[in-house]
Amino acid sequence: MMTFESKYWHLIQFQLAKRLSKDEMIHLCTTLKMRQIKRNVHIEIKQRKISSDVYFLKKGTLKIINISRNGDEMVRHIIKEGDIFGLLGLLDTENKDDYAVAIEDCVICIINADYFKKMMEENKNLNNYILGLAGERIKKLERKISSLLYKDAMTRIEEFIKDFVMEYGEESKEFIVAKNLLTNSDIAKLTSTSRQTVSKTLNNLKRKNIIDFDQNIIQVNKKSINNETKL
Repeated sequence: MMTFESKYWHLIQFQLAKRLSKDEMIHLCTTLKMRQIKRNVHIEIKQRKISSDVYFLKKGTLKIINISRNGDEMVRHIIKEGDIFGLLGLLDTENKDDYAVAIEDCVICIINADYFKKMMEENKNLNNYILGLAGERIKKLERKISSLLYKDAMTRIEEFIKDFVMEYGEESKEFIVAKNLLTNSDIAKLTSTSRQTVSKTLNNLKRKNIIDFDQNIIQVNKKSINNETKL
């Protein structure tokens, strides 16, 4: 069982902590639960009642999956360290049919949604922060819809790879490098393309020295990003 001090240390690492008073942090630590999730383990919504909880990802990476009406699995978005998910009980920003899958070993903090919603009502700074996160989620969705309407499949894949590496990666001398956490099928679902098109596009970008990848990492040449910025 995790001690109060350990919970406090984990929670203070989040940007969320900057919006809370010391007393609020103490109260939150007495109610939150910590859970370790192994790679490929599902957090089933119906079993975990995700809509009644708010989740903070302390360590690792998750993908949010939605089951379509015809039974197909669709990757909706990626959750990285420091992100919040399971906001359905607060803002109705996630579908009740969503569930999370650990892409790598994870540590999550679990907080009751009703308790957290009460904190938001009493703390304007916290409330604005959570609404801001929801706004960012909406902006990403709008960009994805715009991309689907106006850009071809290969362009969508290239832009997704660059955005992913820039968000999750770290800079080296010539490249921005990120863990290679997504399969070609995941990328296809996130860009509404086919796995074959993803494979073809990635190999084409690799030949052009725009990206490079193996089983462990994927990296983007910084010159390709700088050139786009200049345009």
